[in-house]
Amino acid sequence: MRQQSYLLCITVIGLLFVDQAFATVEFEPGIGLGVEYTDNARLSPDTAAVDDLIAVGYVGASVSENEGPLRYDTTAALSKNDYTRDTFADQRYLNLDARIDWEMFKDRLDWFLNDHFLQRSVSSINSSTPDNLQDSNVLTAGANIKFPVSARQNFSLLPTFSQYYYEVLSIDNEQLSLTASWRYQMFRLTNLGLSLSTRKINYTEKNILGQSIEDTTFTTLKLTFSGQRLRSNFSGSLGSTTVRREGGDERRGFSGFLRWLTDLSSRSKFEARVSTDITDTSSAASSVESNPVAGGGDVQITADVIRNSVINLAYTRKDASLGTNISARYHKLTYSERPLDRVIRNFGAQLNYPVTPLLSGGVYVNYNRTEQLDTARLDKFYSIGGNLNYHFSRKLRGLIDLKYRTKESTDALQNYDEVSVFVNLVYGFGNVKRPARGGGF
Repeated sequence: MRQQSYLLCITVIGLLFVDQAFATVEFEPGIGLGVEYTDNARLSPDTAAVDDLIAVGYVGASVSENEGPLRYDTTAALSKNDYTRDTFADQRYLNLDARIDWEMFKDRLDWFLNDHFLQRSVSSINSSTPDNLQDSNVLTAGANIKFPVSARQNFSLLPTFSQYYYEVLSIDNEQLSLTASWRYQMFRLTNLGLSLSTRKINYTEKNILGQSIEDTTFTTLKLTFSGQRLRSNFSGSLGSTTVRREGGDERRGFSGFLRWLTDLSSRSKFEARVSTDITDTSSAASSVESNPVAGGGDVQITADVIRNSVINLAYTRKDASLGTNISARYHKLTYSERPLDRVIRNFGAQLNYPVTPLLSGGVYVNYNRTEQLDTARLDKFYSIGGNLNYHFSRKLRGLIDLKYRTKESTDALQNYDEVSVFVNLVYGFGNVKRPARGGGF
């Protein structure tokens, strides 16, 4: 899987560095260098802290097509982290985000393919140093089949195949799903609908005891609704999910969500979302809703069925002289078998200030509190930092970022303090990111 993804990524990057063959296709290659100094590269307790200077190299590209029946948006990046004082072995990372949609028959049949290759924590509650990271890939393919019934109502079928790969954890699985939906336009700006979906998970690996993992089937029936008002819009669903495991176990529970987005003024927005569902860990971890900040990093990947409940609040404001982003999140995870139940509370704020047309600065603060309900472990994470971004030209830009972060845990081995400085220079598409110790705390 990893070799195939590397080959695909290299092929995409190679194509993007050639001359443009099609006027409507947008190509943008990128290359960059960075360096980070950290006084605690292993994110260890103070008595074991070791500093390091980490050199980062990056090459990437983007290709997109937004016109015609075939549309796609693909980004690919290869990066290398060189730990000059050998705190860790040199690390190489591949990241791929590919989205392809083909409208075979207008308003009747669409085909889609999505592929996401990234790095994820092995243990979601421990620090994401290189020895706690694994490659992960999510491949999804399917079709959206539409049957217009009248001007006010339509029916659709959505067959989907998904494949989840994890480099370290033996939880690789394949999922087949079929969703049938009916949608009715009750009023000009209000819609109602019904949806019935079934999804079967086939675990393709055995657990650490050499035993096969039971296949699982989810069936969900729900009522959906959405609407628009003068300065706001809303959407939601109310339903029930039934779970059947191959061994005969069965459970049923409520599932649903409610989302509300409103314009507080011409420059500010507020969004609230509440959701709860019964699902598997692979689907929950790959959902942005499970953790908008870290991309699903709250979820520990297992073969359990989980109750996944999230409350997200977000405020954004963009003025000529200041950009503001404030978010708060409550996340509760309940596992069916393993003692991994947890509650996560997160708060983040970021201010961005355009000093000149070429120079901008920003400050940010984050707080994360994770409570393990079965083991009485409590982790508190704080980070604060600031940065300066400068555009030397339309395509050449640089960044200086200073960050302090600390973690307080009832597991003394997880405590740490760190001060780090990161500098990068990028030409073209993409970004040179800090060495991969993010995605966890």
